[in-house]
Amino acid sequence: MVLGLVQNMSVFQCPKCKHKTHIFGADGVRDLAKTLGLDILGDIPLHVNIRETCDSGQPVVISQPQSDAVSLVHCT
Repeated sequence: MVLGLVQNMSVFQCPKCKHKTHIFGADGVRDLAKTLGLDILGDIPLHVNIRETCDSGQPVVISQPQSDAVSLVHCT
């Protein structure tokens, strides 16, 4: 059973100016979820700190819950 979809690398936010860019497009997962009748469970942005902490086995939401990277992660 599939509970829903998570959009990985959903957006890149420049660490200097905070401009957000949808490098891989903005609505691919949303369109797929609608087609399949599934919910979107969340968005994980393209962020170096998220990648580094996940690679080390300590996701940023646990290891650094007050970091700027956590504020970019959206769960529904």
